[in-house]
Amino acid sequence: MRSRISTLLFLCLLMTGIVEGQSAFKFNAKRVSVGTVYHYVKTNVDGTKPENISLYVATVDRIESFKFHEKGSRAGLVIADMDWTIFSAKKLESWQVSSGDERKLFATLTYRAAEKAVEVSIPQMRPTSEFAKIEQLPFHLYNFDLASLNLSFPHLAVPRGNFTVGIADPTFNADGPMFAYRGELAVRYEKTEIRNGGKCRRYAASGTGIGGKGTIWVDKKKGYIRDMEFDVANNPDWSTFKLRLIRTEKMSEREWKRFIAAQF
Repeated sequence: MRSRISTLLFLCLLMTGIVEGQSAFKFNAKRVSVGTVYHYVKTNVDGTKPENISLYVATVDRIESFKFHEKGSRAGLVIADMDWTIFSAKKLESWQVSSGDERKLFATLTYRAAEKAVEVSIPQMRPTSEFAKIEQLPFHLYNFDLASLNLSFPHLAVPRGNFTVGIADPTFNADGPMFAYRGELAVRYEKTEIRNGGKCRRYAASGTGIGGKGTIWVDKKKGYIRDMEFDVANNPDWSTFKLRLIRTEKMSEREWKRFIAAQF
């Protein structure tokens, strides 16, 4: 009887569009576009300070984010292993890249389910790793440009519903913890509209996790982010945050490596 009541309650929540946390998502492997590269440009909301970000779906549960300036001498590569049972990254590796095959591991993050915490290691800052409690699942990194949330959008159980996720990030402070859970981000469906060349579902997003508010436009058919704007930056080098899709394309893993090498 109790199980039946829980099922009915869940169905009612689906109908009203207020399912929270993990319950808002339902994994479908067919919705993972393996081999697709999403090319974005990150800027302030006013378009200043551009940086290229190419997000590659390497496998069903691995994504790679390459941040670069064309023909630069150094770039960043973040490799994330997704855990689709919690719709979050269970492991991240941040690499400093100086050529196609010259990489230096800068930081790692591992989610420890038993402790409900992440273990973070940044050897250049601290000799030992640190732990930070995660209070809300799924959780995402704003500094990772919400890439794991981006890849989770296609799995929304109710695309026109509302949901809440946790946000955790580097602190960018020399003293104190290197990493911290910042709070929640509430995402609320608003309407369907044309944005950045495609029909999108528009969501309002705000909460203590980011400390501000913003708008996310998600491609209505495929579920990836076409545009995103927040009034708070996700890195001290910017004043606000905007991520705009430039194009998508298919690549093999070998082609992806060649693409990275060609940017230096």
